[in-house]
Amino acid sequence: MNILFIVFLILVTFVSSTPIRRQDALSGFRPCQGDFPNEITLFSFTPNPLVGGQEFTVRIGGKATITIESSTLYRLTVNKEVIYETSFCKEFVISSGFTCPVNDNFDFTAKPHPISKHTQVEYDVKITITNPDGKDLSCIEGKVSITHP
Repeated sequence: MNILFIVFLILVTFVSSTPIRRQDALSGFRPCQGDFPNEITLFSFTPNPLVGGQEFTVRIGGKATITIESSTLYRLTVNKEVIYETSFCKEFVISSGFTCPVNDNFDFTAKPHPISKHTQVEYDVKITITNPDGKDLSCIEGKVSITHP
């Protein structure tokens, strides 16, 4: 009986001393400062880090408390310069097999154009989802690393 108790204590000690790793649902990104009604709860891209000249996949999910309309924009800002702006519905919603408007929870995947082979190593990135009236519904920001083959 004492041996069983000692083994149990050793297991409990080992398990409690092992750090629990939580998945980072935003892949190192964080919500932007400010008030954004639609929360992005999931953001990932693969491969991570990105590889210059190769295709990649972006997954974005969250909760739309304000409707995402068909003319809502997806804007990518890199090092404080807008480098890409497109229809959120075309880029993510329709390519995932759904239609706009989007209400409630969402989870979409897209395959944007490959990144140029001639890029820097690390970027400060900001992603916003903006309704046609100019109101930013969602915003996350973080760093993206790019490797080269």
